[in-house]
Amino acid sequence: MDATTKLTKELQVTNRCGVHARVSTMLAQKAKEFTSSIQLQKGRSIADCRSVLDLLSLGAHHGEVLQLEVTGADAAAAMAAITALFDARFFEDEE
Repeated sequence: MDATTKLTKELQVTNRCGVHARVSTMLAQKAKEFTSSIQLQKGRSIADCRSVLDLLSLGAHHGEVLQLEVTGADAAAAMAAITALFDARFFEDEE
């Protein structure tokens, strides 16, 4: 893929506490592993996934759907890595 590759996907917040500080930190750390631009959108609000504060400002709660947009040379790998965190519910134990 080249630098202009743009991928989008809807992701549902399935962990009980939503996108809180620990989850935001995990997302930001993972996003920093890639050169692609990685953004999450909720309604009109857009967050740069490299910024914990941006992610917290989304106020994303359990059950809400976010739009993930990844643009860049390693977009597919970045998309897969961010999606894996959501799929794993950010490794939070839920009963």
